[in-house]
Order: sequence, then C-alpha cells, then structure tokens
Amino acid sequence: MFKKIFLLSCAVLGIAGLPHYAQDISSVLEVREEPAAPEAKVMAATQTAGQSQAHYTSGVRAASIGLDDGGHFSENFRVNGHHIRGLIDTGATYVALNVSTARSLGLGLTNSDFRYEVSTANGKTSAALVVLERMEVGSITVRDVEAFVLADEALTKTLIGMSFMSKLKSYHVKGNRLELIN
Repeated sequence: MFKKIFLLSCAVLGIAGLPHYAQDISSVLEVREEPAAPEAKVMAATQTAGQSQAHYTSGVRAASIGLDDGGHFSENFRVNGHHIRGLIDTGATYVALNVSTARSLGLGLTNSDFRYEVSTANGKTSAALVVLERMEVGSITVRDVEAFVLADEALTKTLIGMSFMSKLKSYHVKGNRLELIN
C-alpha cells in the first residue's frame, strides 16, 4: 500500500513539467488485477498477434493493433515512406528510434545534433530531436511528429510514444486490441 501511495505522489509531483498530452494521470489512479489464468491471456495474444485492421466509416480513420507474442502492442508503421516496426509506449513522451533506423529513414544526423540528455530504462544518454514528416499505421496518417534519435546501444526497438499518440482523436484498449482513431 505504501508503495502505491509513494508512486502516486511521485507521479503527481512530477506531472507539471510534462507536455500537456502527458499530464493526464487518470491511468496512474486505475489499479487492474491480472487474470487468474495467464495462459489464457498468452493464448489470446498469440491468436490476435499481427492482425492489424483498418476501418473506414463516416470519414473516420481507424487502426486496430493486436497484442504481439510478448504481450505488447506493436505494428508495422510507415515513417516518411519507409516501413519500420514500432512498439506502442504510452509511457514515452516522444517517439524514439535508434541511429540505424533514422539513417534508413533518410535522416542525416551529425554528432552536434545529439545535444539533449534523456533518461531511458538503461540510464541517461544523448539524443537528437527530429521531426518525422509523416507516420502511418493502417489508414491513419499523422504529420509532423517529434522524435528522439538515440544511439543504437541505447535503444534496440522503435518506440511509438505520446508525440504520435497525442495527435490521434482517441485510442483505447478493447479486449486484446488497441484501437486508434483519427
């Protein structure tokens, strides 16, 4: 109980310095219990993994992303016309990609571009701030998405953070799927 209160206090105290789209702490207040049978969750995730769907109704664009085998929402995105695999991470303020991925997207970076210090799960590292002209998933297109580029050693997967997610009209989890609406 003390741990939950301490974490909540830390979340509330640190919230003011975050961008507006990262200041909603309603998800911090919600406590969810895991299902009693984890095997059922894994089986359902395996059955729906990689089955992205696009919906076109009333001018609304949507994409549905299933859980992957690791229990994460990951999908193929098109960034500036190039295909990359991205893991949805609503705990990340920005989209984050490594130098190799940035180069494959045609982003030319120099050492002087890495002037920001960022904290990752592996500690602090330098990063370059870039703007991705266009990101697409399913039928959804989002323009001018801020992203941090980190060294390959600091980041192995592309993370789709709130700089992308906050530009959507809405998103929510329904069953084992993440529904994105724009």
